[in-house]
Amino acid sequence: MRYYIPEWDDRVDPKYDFLTDTHSGEHNAGPLENDAYMWDLFGIDKVPFDGLLVSIATLQNKTTKYAIIEEKGIHGFFGLPKEFPIMADCGAFSYIEQEQPPYKTKDVLKTYSNLDFNYGVSVDHLVVTQFADQKDDRMRITYQNGIAAFEEWSKHYKKDFQLIVAIQGEDIADYLRMYNKFLNRGITHLAFGGLVRTQTRPIADLIDHLINEISTSPIKPEYLHFFGLARSSLFSRFRELEELGVQVAFDSSSYLRKAWLASAESQCNYITKEQEGYTAIRIPPRLSKQMKGSLDQEVLERLGRSCLTTLRKYDQGEIGINATLAELSRFMEATQQPPKFLEYYRRTLADKPWKHCSCPICSEHGIEVVIFRGNNRNRRRGFHNLLSFHTLMHDELKWGTIPELEENGSKIVFNEISSLEEFEGAPRTLVITACTKKKAPIDPLMTVPAKDLYQGTIFKKVQEYCNGKGFDYVIISARFGLLLPDDEVWLYEKFLKTKQDIEEIRPRVENKLAEILPNYDRVLVIAGKNYREVLRNVIDDRFVFVKSKGIGDLISIVSDAIPIKDRTLEEFC
Repeated sequence: MRYYIPEWDDRVDPKYDFLTDTHSGEHNAGPLENDAYMWDLFGIDKVPFDGLLVSIATLQNKTTKYAIIEEKGIHGFFGLPKEFPIMADCGAFSYIEQEQPPYKTKDVLKTYSNLDFNYGVSVDHLVVTQFADQKDDRMRITYQNGIAAFEEWSKHYKKDFQLIVAIQGEDIADYLRMYNKFLNRGITHLAFGGLVRTQTRPIADLIDHLINEISTSPIKPEYLHFFGLARSSLFSRFRELEELGVQVAFDSSSYLRKAWLASAESQCNYITKEQEGYTAIRIPPRLSKQMKGSLDQEVLERLGRSCLTTLRKYDQGEIGINATLAELSRFMEATQQPPKFLEYYRRTLADKPWKHCSCPICSEHGIEVVIFRGNNRNRRRGFHNLLSFHTLMHDELKWGTIPELEENGSKIVFNEISSLEEFEGAPRTLVITACTKKKAPIDPLMTVPAKDLYQGTIFKKVQEYCNGKGFDYVIISARFGLLLPDDEVWLYEKFLKTKQDIEEIRPRVENKLAEILPNYDRVLVIAGKNYREVLRNVIDDRFVFVKSKGIGDLISIVSDAIPIKDRTLEEFC
């Protein structure tokens, strides 16, 4: 089996100073050029994956990065040897809401060739329940693009890269029908897309059908890729396919992202090679709004430094676990972390999993690996997790035995409420809302705090609701990603309309939320459906979404929930 890691700018400052929490001069001079990818830290022969998966849609949205790639080629940009497999697709999720993909086959294949990719995937269109009425059109688009890509590739690009033709469908019959149609046209390198949100059982049934067909058919595929399916319960079936002479590959960033996106309760921030999961110890570097009432930034920094010093002393055996937990408990109380987190931290500290790991991350950084604090710790912990996943891939005895660490392949279910009276708040509640089209009429050359820029009715109502309840809030901005109320911003005109818009800002929102979410017990989302999609990868059991029939209904729901003491007399006249 070959495992590809999706490329999402997973870099760290190789000279980051953990003792002072400061970046290196090289990072400050240019992170894009000077920060390190996993292969820069480990060496290309020791990375726990077999290739990179790159989305053209994502690349082209990052103009500076894309310009360098056009100049150096994809391997030159990443500093990888040309024989290291890099696969490209168009990023079908980026245009899921459009009736037609925004890419033409000839242009895409030319791009794959010009940038020197090893593998390139044909332009496909996702078949999803949301657009069930377009199913036949989307399948036809995927099939016609696959045939057109194969013909164009056969004539012009066969020596440049290996084409992989994408398959889409709604059910097993759809996938098998398209698979056989492509196979009968002489296409032997195929990829199954659109399955990442599907439960494991139907996927297993699909693979069983493939195994049966390949076993009995004189025509066999050479290569099958399964997008987003890093599920150990499927590995035995992948192995069966390989025993039939088919090369199998899949991709996923699940284990990497658990390092900073998994909740404390899941105990999956740090995963050992034995597949034991642990909660990372949250030492936030910045105040949340709710902390500000009883704590200032200087005090937080002093308490945080004391905690970090205590944890390092524990790591060195200079103090015991009870003294360490006592220091953590004081910090948790000051920062309003739930008391139950202390038991998760106790388990992490008692077991000292980093001490039993010989990976380069744990060996070099020790206890810093299990501290939840900023990109340079969190992403390094993700690198460690990838090494653990690589171990799992090669340990058949563990395949399918660890459902709690499986990638969640089921369709995401939003926990929805129709009235804020249904919302059960918590001592530490975060509200996530959205930017609005209506903005303050400021000079385009000036900046103002985000809380003063947005003037839309729904934003003002959410702001009033949060102030009345004492809740923190953040804003998803179509231009800036995630904003704190006091972040300085300037006037702009950009809207979150398409899937491509969503994919463009999602990494920025996720990276900032990774630093914020550990501070909260409940998260209330008051925003439209596109903003829900931005949050798709970070949703856990803390999240509650306000359901409405439209913007007018949403305004009414929020208005009714604003505490009376903060309402104006005019509202009751």
